[in-house]
Amino acid sequence: MWPYMMGGFFNGYGWVGSAFMILFWGLLCLLLIFGIVAGIVSLVRAFPGRGSQSGEKTTALDVLHERYARGEIGRDEYLERRRDLAQ
Repeated sequence: MWPYMMGGFFNGYGWVGSAFMILFWGLLCLLLIFGIVAGIVSLVRAFPGRGSQSGEKTTALDVLHERYARGEIGRDEYLERRRDLAQ
């Protein structure tokens, strides 16, 4: 039969109903995409990167040891700062 029988195109609402449905499904798709992106970002932030050592935090004493090992500071300065950090 003809498409306009028993509700026809757009359930009898004409172009207004079709515009509403396009807007509704478009917004729903955007919301879904936003949710997927937000989930991926939260997963990436939850796990440490490959460059860092799993879960270890760098303390001031670790930085001091590294600077002394690289030769950036001398023995006297290293001992003085280590003593200050231990207090």
